[in-house]
Formats: sequence, structure tokens, C-alpha cells
Amino acid sequence: GVLGPDAGDPTDPSPPRPGRGVRLLALAAFGVAVLATALPWSRFGPGSEAFGAWTRSGHWSLVAAFAAIGGLVITAARLRSRLRDSGWDVAIVGLGALVVVASLLSVLFPPAFSRPWLGPWFAVVAGAMACGTSILAARSARETSAAGI
Repeated sequence: GVLGPDAGDPTDPSPPRPGRGVRLLALAAFGVAVLATALPWSRFGPGSEAFGAWTRSGHWSLVAAFAAIGGLVITAARLRSRLRDSGWDVAIVGLGALVVVASLLSVLFPPAFSRPWLGPWFAVVAGAMACGTSILAARSARETSAAGI
């Protein structure tokens, strides 16, 4: 052809592998989960002000907040390739799942005499996105290492 005999086929049928872009999505999702801790987590009573997840009476909201921060920090470090072991991917997926579970438990068991509001719902969605994108990134890393790339 025009490019020469050693040029590759421009129509590669293999789908693109998720990599850095998927990890950036996971990082953004953990960032949204951290920002969700700044929202009110109940309509009235404990946690109804800004940073509602950080109230002493909201035990599950604190678990979700710390999991979101941990996921954000570890995902950022993983993006910089300081943490190359695949065990970190498992930890990141686990932290995303923990954000979801703790946020849902915060909705099911809010502080006494209060009702859940915006914060936990944003954290549930962001945690689910972080968990899902982290699973995709881990699978991509495993497939890449299995292929010897």
C-alpha cells in the first residue's frame, strides 16, 4: 500500500483496553464521594449542616467518609504508578464497595430523630462508580500483564 509493506493494518479489530482513563474516572468518582461528605446527610438534627458525614452520631457516615478518602489517596498513588502490585486494585475496589455499603447503612440507620438527605445518596452513586471503574481498571491491568505488555 501507500504506507509500505511493514505498516500495520489501520483497522485494528481489537477493542481499546481501558487503562489510565478508567483510573482517572475512578479517581473522579472517589473525589465526588469525598465531596459528598461535605453535604448534609440528614434533613434535621445531627448531620444536617455542611460536612454532615462528619458528625459523631453518624457512625456509618464516618465509615463512608474515611473509605472515600482512602480510595481517593490510593487511586491517586496508583495513577502515579507508585503502587504497581495488583493487590492495590483489590483494595481500591473494596474501598469503593465500602463507600456504597456504609452510605446505604447510613440511610437505613440514620442518627436518632433524623431522616437521610442528599449526602448519602451522592456517596452511594459515586462509590458505585468508583467500584465499577476500579474493577475495569484492575481487569485491564491483569489482561495487560497476562499478554506480557
